Amino acid sequence: MANSNETILAREQRWLGESFVDPNGRMFEWRGELYRALEPEFAARWRHWAERGVIAGLVRDGLLVESEWTGLTTEAGKAVLHHRRVPVESYCFEWLPAMLRDAALLTLDLCIRLAAHGLTLQDGHPWNGLFDGPKPVDIDAGSIVPARDDILWAPYQQFCNFFLFPLYLYAADRDHIARWLMRDYLGGVSDGDLLAALPASFKLRHPQRTLGVAIPKVAGKLFEHLPDDIQQRFLSIPKSANSGPGQGRLKLKFFASLRKNIEGLKLNHRTSHWARYYEGHDQKYFQTDLSPGDWHSKHQAVGKILSDLKPKSVLDVGANTGRYSAVAAKSGARVTACEADPAALSFCYETACADGLNILPLVVNVFSSAPTAGRGGVACPGPIERFKSELVMGLAVVHHVVASQRLPIARICENFAALGERWLLLEFVTALKPKMGASVVPHLDDYTADDVESCLKQHFRLVTVTPSFPAGRKFFLCEK
Repeated sequence: MANSNETILAREQRWLGESFVDPNGRMFEWRGELYRALEPEFAARWRHWAERGVIAGLVRDGLLVESEWTGLTTEAGKAVLHHRRVPVESYCFEWLPAMLRDAALLTLDLCIRLAAHGLTLQDGHPWNGLFDGPKPVDIDAGSIVPARDDILWAPYQQFCNFFLFPLYLYAADRDHIARWLMRDYLGGVSDGDLLAALPASFKLRHPQRTLGVAIPKVAGKLFEHLPDDIQQRFLSIPKSANSGPGQGRLKLKFFASLRKNIEGLKLNHRTSHWARYYEGHDQKYFQTDLSPGDWHSKHQAVGKILSDLKPKSVLDVGANTGRYSAVAAKSGARVTACEADPAALSFCYETACADGLNILPLVVNVFSSAPTAGRGGVACPGPIERFKSELVMGLAVVHHVVASQRLPIARICENFAALGERWLLLEFVTALKPKMGASVVPHLDDYTADDVESCLKQHFRLVTVTPSFPAGRKFFLCEK
């Protein structure tokens, strides 16, 4: 970092567009590092919390991203914090159900720790957190504020809409609905959305959780029709109940109860054909009679390439269960594993957590994802901006993209080239036969290895072809 007494000139700051909402301090980049310009009142509070050791404790225990008082000032005279940059930006609708649960528990653990110091979070949504590999961490130091005496937790409804209710949908096997509703960065999953989407089976198995949503919704509707003076009397009741000497214990009990609810929620460990791809053979479905041990040769070949290149960052496209993501992580790379099948990817997350591997698993189809609508007209960047890595792996994935997404080889190679900074390891597999009743589309379903090589040479200066496994497959190792 720069000298602690240096002034940061306004023309040298690059303000982060998505950070304009925070009333306590806005984020900016300066000389390649992340900083936060603090409003005067918040700066005074931060100094006080830091001197008491509150901040250091949160950072030490992995609850808050590394945040350091710099002594720097902006040209406008504001104090500045320095933050460690989390390598990859991801969004809650890209996380696995278990990842959303872990992020929710982190938020509650942070609230419990803060409550002991008379503090809390002013936000209760997952947009304030990121995953650093398989570990969630809160990145919004500006969300820490003094706790209110008249309410248990102001953003509780926000927490429900973006954490609790989506988790209920995940537990009810309504993944698709949960992911799309979480893209609504303002509303998330409302109580009405939840009650309409939950199947009767979930409501019968979890009557207490269901009533915990339905009763407040009905009561809220009735409350709206009461005269204003009666509404004010009712509003004064929780303020009185939440104040007093026992208020701190009440808040801790509230957060602990919410945590217990989430911990006790069973997220079904679903499976799929692709989650079992490397564990057995299904000649009818996978069109291969390979058994688990037969993949050893391919495993060794990929491992050798990674060992020779030693990439610092790897993007594994179509990661499946993360078999080769783990190989890359064990070679020393930071890995982003993208896979459209959550059931398969869940094994990748479990392995990363259990073995301490630097892998970030995300439910993302990099060939169809685009920038997402954001607050104030600022779009959230798409995969090319966020996931670009030194090496991109596309192992046994191209033929599926052609068959299911109907993208031509030329476009697929163009996308792969855009995602990679230096190398691409692409595996050629013979094109899949169209499903029964479908016609072969010329130049789409009949591509060859020569066609793939020709397309790759338009984006890479060097393309090396070697055999893959089983016979007939090929590796294309490309370098820019």
